[in-house]
Amino acid sequence: MSPRDIALAVFVVSMWGLGFTVLKPTMAQFPPILIMAVSFTATALLLMAFERRRPATGHLAAACIALFAVSGQAALIFTALSGLEASTGVIIAQFQVPLAVLWAWLLRTEPFQPSKLVAFVIALCGVMIIAGLPADRPAPGFVALMIAGGAVWGLGQALIAKLGRDDGAVLLKRVALHGAAQLILFTLLFEDGQWTALTTGSPAAWAGLAFIALVAFALAYVIWFDLMRRNPVSQVTPFVMLMPAVSVVASIVFLGERPGFAVFAGGALILSGLALSSGVVRMTGEGATSDGR
Repeated sequence: MSPRDIALAVFVVSMWGLGFTVLKPTMAQFPPILIMAVSFTATALLLMAFERRRPATGHLAAACIALFAVSGQAALIFTALSGLEASTGVIIAQFQVPLAVLWAWLLRTEPFQPSKLVAFVIALCGVMIIAGLPADRPAPGFVALMIAGGAVWGLGQALIAKLGRDDGAVLLKRVALHGAAQLILFTLLFEDGQWTALTTGSPAAWAGLAFIALVAFALAYVIWFDLMRRNPVSQVTPFVMLMPAVSVVASIVFLGERPGFAVFAGGALILSGLALSSGVVRMTGEGATSDGR
């Protein structure tokens, strides 16, 4: 990955990390799938208004990408979060990274690289140190939902690389349109109280929803889709493991918390794993390919 793409990946994941922090109080007002439906509806409307290029990606391909990368994973992961402690959810959610790379290998969008597994293990150890292990055993059903959501998300990332025919903004315009329709259907089928939530929301709740919809999704996903089109899945997706670190920094800045040494040690492991997986640091004996990756 180029230095510019690395910086963009860090920015996107930072916005996701902040969005996750904002999401917890926002979910107290709005049902989780409804939040995603509003976010992707706003994304689709903005892109339809300002992005005039015609997508080359077909509607069927975009609907498949949306089902896995947007609506399916959102329904599973957000439902799982409602029954898990935040630290537990963060830990389990990181399995979506190696799952995404596994799907890329299975779909042959990039070659198998055993050395990437070492980077994933290093970064995942850092995630577990930062998030902390829960005192109580989580409910197996919600754990299964989170893992299933990670597997669906990972397949969606591989499908972006395999089926996408456009750059980030153009591809996301078509995918967001299908994802918004799917999420609206899911919230109508599996949730209730949407109208009451929308009509009784406080200014703070609406501000949180606006940040999630416009920044953590619309802006972040335009950049992310473009990164996924230009770079191997195994180099881009590991940056998702920065989310717990971003949450820790946000707690220091906005909540006045003072994490211990273990948090910073975990952050160092995450950065080390990302450096290996993105190609910033290469393992001994691992040479660069002809394109520099």
